[in-house]
Amino acid sequence: MNRSDKDAMPDRPSVTINADGTYADANRAALELLGVTLDQLRTSSPGRFAVEPDEPVADEAFREAWESTGRPDLAGATSIRRADGRTVRIKFAIHQQEDGSFLALLDPAGEPVAAPTTVFTTGDVLAAWRAAERKLEALTPDHPDAVAVQADIVEFRARYQALFERGRHGAS
Repeated sequence: MNRSDKDAMPDRPSVTINADGTYADANRAALELLGVTLDQLRTSSPGRFAVEPDEPVADEAFREAWESTGRPDLAGATSIRRADGRTVRIKFAIHQQEDGSFLALLDPAGEPVAAPTTVFTTGDVLAAWRAAERKLEALTPDHPDAVAVQADIVEFRARYQALFERGRHGAS
């Protein structure tokens, strides 16, 4: 991420990750979220903030599937373990930059830390958003599911726009 990209999103926690999974850079908000200094981040091993240990077979299968679909932008939610040992829930969006590194934007999430990790591609999010809109059109305004479907639409729209924004900033 170049300096102007980082400055364009000063309040959004953002981390630049090298192609090999090591950490290259982060803004102040990300360092605060992770509970580390920039030097500590840069010397951290990949996966340092994972709550659960990496499962190499599952990681490799995910990577192969992701690469076979053209490395689309990703978004989702997971829990991380900060440097002080506290577990926090985050939402993330990851965009591959032209130089092969990845721009990861993180936002604290109000979800339970025990919730499972979710990962979506841009296409997944768009498809889910459109499906929720179709479902809402089929419901009457007073239907018991209408409020939940409207909340889903808001969430999918936000995720899609976050991926789009991250892609735009990463490409500049």
